[in-house]
Amino acid sequence: MERDDLVAVALGERPAGLVIRGGKLVNVYSGEIYRADVAVLGDRIAAVGDVERCLGPGTTVVDASGRYLVPGLIETHFHVGATSLGSTELAKLLVPYGTAAIVTDFTEATKLKGAGAARFFLDEANATPLKVYFSPFYTAMLGSAERKGVTREEFEEMLGWPECLELREWNVQSQRHASPLVREAGESARRRGKLLAGHMRAQLGAVLQASVAAGTRSDHEAYTVEEAVERIRAGVAVQIRFGSAHWTETWDLLRAVTERRLDPSLVMFSTDEQEVVDIRDLGFMDHRVRMAIEAGVAPVEAVRMAALNPARYLGVTGDLGGVAPGRLAFVSLVDDLRSFTVTEVVHGERVVARDQRYLGELERPHYPADYYGSVKLRAPLTAADFVVPAPGGGKTATVRTIGFDAEASGTSELLVQVPVLAGGAVSDVKNDVVKLAAFERLTGSSGKRGVGFVRGLGMRRGALGFTYHPGSCDLAIIGADDADMALVGNRIAELGGGLVVAIDGEIVAEVPMRLLGIVSDRPVDEVEAGMRRAKEIIADELGIDFPGNVYRLAVLFIPGVAPVLRMTVDGLLRIAYAGDRLDVNVVPVVVEEADTGEAADLGAAAGKGR
Repeated sequence: MERDDLVAVALGERPAGLVIRGGKLVNVYSGEIYRADVAVLGDRIAAVGDVERCLGPGTTVVDASGRYLVPGLIETHFHVGATSLGSTELAKLLVPYGTAAIVTDFTEATKLKGAGAARFFLDEANATPLKVYFSPFYTAMLGSAERKGVTREEFEEMLGWPECLELREWNVQSQRHASPLVREAGESARRRGKLLAGHMRAQLGAVLQASVAAGTRSDHEAYTVEEAVERIRAGVAVQIRFGSAHWTETWDLLRAVTERRLDPSLVMFSTDEQEVVDIRDLGFMDHRVRMAIEAGVAPVEAVRMAALNPARYLGVTGDLGGVAPGRLAFVSLVDDLRSFTVTEVVHGERVVARDQRYLGELERPHYPADYYGSVKLRAPLTAADFVVPAPGGGKTATVRTIGFDAEASGTSELLVQVPVLAGGAVSDVKNDVVKLAAFERLTGSSGKRGVGFVRGLGMRRGALGFTYHPGSCDLAIIGADDADMALVGNRIAELGGGLVVAIDGEIVAEVPMRLLGIVSDRPVDEVEAGMRRAKEIIADELGIDFPGNVYRLAVLFIPGVAPVLRMTVDGLLRIAYAGDRLDVNVVPVVVEEADTGEAADLGAAAGKGR
């Protein structure tokens, strides 16, 4: 839209394309709520207030009588793969909840298919009302024999993309990383004026100060009000997180505003990851606004946290953050500020959503042929692929086990006695111990696999598997029965990726995610229905019954991010922070007697974070 045209509309010299009439404006700049109309031309707002001069015979009028006009909301740290949706269907899902923009990395697609995959999904998003800002993660350069990642030159190019605002997951450990590629990525981001978005899990005191000195400007990993206070005092944006893997910290973090009375201008919201079913059941950024209001935050301040504060942090206030002349026309109509239900969304000169449903059509692009068939195995899986050898001839074995707690984030390290049958350690459902395994699936030639145990899922029977998790995106399988685990893995390979559930030798649910094995190429309603049915079976039949019962399992397979144990294709990974260092080591599953003392000490420690 030419600015001269906007000026002409603002002066009443030509008519607006659309006018929102009769609403009460939530002005996040002044903190006021007052009667105001909004005139729109093309994709931008021309005038706000008395806009009768902007009306013409062809002007579309949206009646907002009795409703509040709220700016588009901004999510500040998101991994889109957890929704199981491509960019087009993601826009159809999020826009009706008043979401104008998200910040994401497309790291999984980049690791699997290179920089071109991230560019493809960004271009797809650019054809929708959802603004997607790019925040690449430096791990895209840290490839392996199976995943080459991107070159330093390609990563530099990504940092230069117009959508790129940040470098993601920075901290003191990144600043002092063993790889010069990582250190150079940080320096390049600083030279280009990009934000360094943080990952400062459990950091306080000197380590936190060091991360901020390294340039970190935000953090989505705060868990307690004390952590929030330290970050705000250090000038760090606190991106309060609530997603399918994180349900508990939001209330405590909001105390920094409601009880400690800190200036809320550095407080905003993030999701990290959220399943499509959870979004449909709870909402998205609108839900976070409701939570803040329920916690005691004034409604206008809660809207600021979800709109103006992130826009200021990201440096995009010329486009988003409030309803004002010159800004992009993304206005949500809300019936009541305290219940904060978005009833309609205006984007440009159209009403694009009503009652949490997208109106009209958004055409999905033609996805490249080589995005399909990305799950390759060296040979079909059998029960033998899930054997954990237990030498020694005893009837039981001590195994190093991932400890999962549905009421807490992170994992712990446990030593557990399990039965031994035919020389292999096996699941012990009565004691809530089942197997989990990761298989390299991109090349189909390495044959890499890791098999171990997890305790605390409540799993009674069957198996499930998936190819999406915000890490390496290997084939991940969890099960109480080795044969069912093999059946699940083979079916996922046939589908080319997705979520599959099996019980007693029968596939009982599946959700194909054929695009790189990460997201679906199907409509959002179809994906939601499949995920809802699968999650119900996982809860009711398998016994894994807690919020986020798909994504929280995926967290068990993220290597090298947060303590204490994770499963990878290289085996069981032990992760520990030591001041300014992150120590990551593969450890054996079956524990020798001499090793039990060390493991027992670690068993008491539970890690926070993904």
